Amino acid sequence: MASEADAKRLTKIRTRYEEASTDWSISANEKELFAVLAPKTAPVAIAEMTIDCGYVDRDFLLNAHSDIGFLLRLLKDAFAEIRRLKPPEDPQAVERRSAGRKQQEMEAHKDYAAECAMKCGDRLFRAFLVDRYQVPDVADAERIAVSVRNILRVASRGELNTDPAARARWIDFRSAFEAWRTHV
Repeated sequence: MASEADAKRLTKIRTRYEEASTDWSISANEKELFAVLAPKTAPVAIAEMTIDCGYVDRDFLLNAHSDIGFLLRLLKDAFAEIRRLKPPEDPQAVERRSAGRKQQEMEAHKDYAAECAMKCGDRLFRAFLVDRYQVPDVADAERIAVSVRNILRVASRGELNTDPAARARWIDFRSAFEAWRTHV
């Protein structure tokens, strides 16, 4: 059984993987590493490799994202097989654990306003706003903030910390983004 620290690290690895640029490639002169920063956009240079960066390291960098994705899929399949082989659990015990996790999530994210502000700066979150909510201009931070406040039906993000209904809308909105992000 993995330790709590290992589980947290795996969660962070998955998050970094999901948020990282995709479709990595190397330039013709083999000096620049390119990546697609947002879906349906052209690749851009994200790193310049020095002459000291040998072939092995270049290959490692070029394949890092796809290799991590491969390993995460293997891990997911292994976990699924373990779950399949485990005997069924008592439904009441599952419900109690689920309720406990929801309570922990509510306690762990006390500053929902700050979390919302950070999401507004995330390029994938902005792409989500365009894709799902047809937000016309995501280049301007203030317009993004106004759009998110309108979607959440709040006058200020601070209400996410004080109004339980607003908090619930934010948690649902954040969950919709996470679901969208896994399918992009």
